[in-house]
Amino acid sequence: MAKVKGPLFSLSASGQIAKTLVYMTWKGIDDVRKYVIPANPNTAAQQTQRGYFAAAVDEWHTDGFTALDVAAWNLYALALKVAQSGFNVCIKLKVNAKILVHTWIKLVNCLVSAITAVGATVTIDVASDQTGILYIGTSKTSMFTEFVGVFAISEYTFTVTGLSALTKYYFYIKNTVVDEDARTGIYSFSTIAA
Repeated sequence: MAKVKGPLFSLSASGQIAKTLVYMTWKGIDDVRKYVIPANPNTAAQQTQRGYFAAAVDEWHTDGFTALDVAAWNLYALALKVAQSGFNVCIKLKVNAKILVHTWIKLVNCLVSAITAVGATVTIDVASDQTGILYIGTSKTSMFTEFVGVFAISEYTFTVTGLSALTKYYFYIKNTVVDEDARTGIYSFSTIAA
């Protein structure tokens, strides 16, 4: 990378010159590079992958995520410590499911209710019974306690018990049926005083 000071006799420059050079700012550094047109072989495999990606993006917009669901996906991305948004993480999981020829099951509209000092009730919408499990813990990266969901009329209900008073808990819900993938972002709630 060539670093430039006062490119083109100015304080900054951006854009191309006659399809030969490209001036830009990259991470706060003025840069100039050779103009190149990236290769796009447009193979059948590439088209298939682009189709998976386009379908996953369409699903993100039509799945019916609430603001709480989107916040959970964003918290999951933060817990992964990657430079991605919750949208990116969800799309990646959906594309991976399509590559593995798995069915992606949407889990949306998570609600935490009846919060006490020792437990809570969690519900989430799901199209059919996929044997959902809620994983919970006191850290975004350590959720090992499991609760199996009870399915009734397009919804899982999880009765979470054995918690400590005045503690913040993190949880996510995941499908456990073979060849069918589903998971949520990371939600949180705090128990009340005893």
